[in-house]
Amino acid sequence: MTTDPSPVPEPRRSALASLSLLLLAMLCSCGGFEDKRIRELLHEKGFGARATGDATRENYLGGYDLVAFVVPPEVLLDPAGAQLQILTQGQRVGLDGTIFVPLVGPVYALGKTEAELAALVRTQLRSVLKFDVDLQARIQGQKHFYAIGEVGAKGPIPMVPDMTLIDAVFRARWTPLANLGRVYLIRPDAEHPLVIDVNVREMLTTGYTAANLTIRERDILYVPPTFLGMVARLLERLLQPVALAVRTMLGAAQITFAYDILTGEAVNNRLFFRF
Repeated sequence: MTTDPSPVPEPRRSALASLSLLLLAMLCSCGGFEDKRIRELLHEKGFGARATGDATRENYLGGYDLVAFVVPPEVLLDPAGAQLQILTQGQRVGLDGTIFVPLVGPVYALGKTEAELAALVRTQLRSVLKFDVDLQARIQGQKHFYAIGEVGAKGPIPMVPDMTLIDAVFRARWTPLANLGRVYLIRPDAEHPLVIDVNVREMLTTGYTAANLTIRERDILYVPPTFLGMVARLLERLLQPVALAVRTMLGAAQITFAYDILTGEAVNNRLFFRF
């Protein structure tokens, strides 16, 4: 005859329930705090960079660019504007997105176009000079797109003016395992990313260039492998540890053989003879 276990007293049961709720609340609060910190770091649209725009239509100042200004000679000859000679020399953007303007100091310029830069600096100088400076801005530098997959040049690749998808594929230099029938042009965005599947082989063999899209800065070009290419890459990854071990063993054997030659211990050594 079995007897039922003694019931847990009501005060003890309440204490256990309170402790469980407290632990659950602590776990939820920890997870919620981390999630809140992550959400604060996320952005809602765009690539995530501070400088954004369509550089193929109107160039803007990016993090890798130089900016220089064309200042009228009569302004530079004036004693009050002699310091503006600094503006005629190209300067990079600071980590905080500013450039140095004489008589003014650091001015935030990241992401601004040439017309916006000229208007901004002109306005800043008007507050310290007694005359307007009719200057122009010139942005020097290159924008980049990214190439991944079965390409010879992975990573950021400099753009050229009026660059198209075919130009980008040839600059990325596809490998023999590349599947040119399904090349992906990815336009990143935090809200509405765009992925376009393009048959580059068809464009190259037929000349039908309806999908020869214009490349923009920070576009991602992904060239996938063929089916046999996927098998080859899989075997390459599986055999990579074995190849590393073999290279290590061969290297150790070569070092040992070289040591034996130098000490005269090598078999059939023609350089050193033992007496």
